[in-house]
Amino acid sequence: MSVKTYSLNEIISYARSHSKYYADLYKDIPENASLEELPFIDQDDFWEHCDQDGGSVATRPQTDGQIFKSGGTTGDPKYSLYTAEEWQTLCECSGAVLTKGGLTNGTKIANLFYAGGLYASFLYTYSMLYFSPAKTIMYNLAGNVSIEEMVTTILKHQINCLAGLPSILTKMVSYINDNKLTGFAVDTVYFAGETLYQDQRDRISEAFGRDIEFRSIFYASNDGGPIGYFTKDCGFNEHRAMSDLCKMELVDPDTGEVIREMNRPGVIYITSLFKTLIPLIRYPAGDMGEYVEPEGAADRKFRILGRSGVAARAGYVTLYPQDVGDILNMCDIEYYAYQIIVTHNIRDQFVFKIAVPKADEKNTEKFLEMLYKERSLVKDAIDDNVLDIPKVEWCQASELEYNERTGKLKVIIDKRK
Repeated sequence: MSVKTYSLNEIISYARSHSKYYADLYKDIPENASLEELPFIDQDDFWEHCDQDGGSVATRPQTDGQIFKSGGTTGDPKYSLYTAEEWQTLCECSGAVLTKGGLTNGTKIANLFYAGGLYASFLYTYSMLYFSPAKTIMYNLAGNVSIEEMVTTILKHQINCLAGLPSILTKMVSYINDNKLTGFAVDTVYFAGETLYQDQRDRISEAFGRDIEFRSIFYASNDGGPIGYFTKDCGFNEHRAMSDLCKMELVDPDTGEVIREMNRPGVIYITSLFKTLIPLIRYPAGDMGEYVEPEGAADRKFRILGRSGVAARAGYVTLYPQDVGDILNMCDIEYYAYQIIVTHNIRDQFVFKIAVPKADEKNTEKFLEMLYKERSLVKDAIDDNVLDIPKVEWCQASELEYNERTGKLKVIIDKRK
């Protein structure tokens, strides 16, 4: 493979010698300092110094390669710069491990990730499949086309493998069920960008009429590239560390201690071993994780535990997305997806917008009763006059709110001014 990676010492030395941002960050740190002696990057500070041309973080002007833009859910999109050599390395190394997750020759695979708009996932998926040892038949539909066109093409060509965001797959299942479609050949689904929960997997299998094999296509970030890859022995939300391209650390969020033992949650930080134009050294990936293999294991397996610090908070109550999914399952309410909306009118209020096959207002009482039972703090806050009684809105999957650029479901929406 025509790939180029570097040692930790080479990356650190190059960054502090060629990037003003890193030179300032490390000015009081000895030249021979180890990785663990270096400070963690503050993400807000990093992006204040890294503009669309790389700003003071860049080690040199960009003369070739790729530029991508994040989803910009905060209204302030971030630009990720890759040289041609870095992009080649990323794609070749990613493609090389796809067969470890079960990809085989002759697979007919629909690429349903979003294309255009400086978005990375479609091109990344196309490129890693191109470089994979398993030679597949690619149907480059993209997530931008209508659900009707996706489903029609998948049926007509008897495509057996889909690759896309869980939010796209959810919309597809809703469309298939609404139109009572059958005759699919789909037996494998690749996903990325969001967690695909077990209940969602069950509904996808039901829609396609068989047990589907679910695989993460990769655990990667727009700014840092590949972090973990999927193998056949990976369980739910598990990946193996992409050790050739990325040094991953798990860090205790309270003490800052680097975690080495198994089954201890920590914030995921990454150091890229192939990016020199925009170096990433001890950069927060934005997720929590835990090791599920002992220290020393090759490409040590870890489990993603969800976004770090991401939850809906109203009054003094914090709700995590999985809390809502758990309650829906306890109530035996069939659903496609949901989002938590926080509003304010004198008091804060949770609004639960839930996409279901068939609305039943009786489920509102059932849902709220279980919510108060399982998350008693919600009822306490209502009794304390801190929260208004939550609203529950039953809807179709198409009526949920999605990120206009990425197509990802907005699981948490804060509408307070």
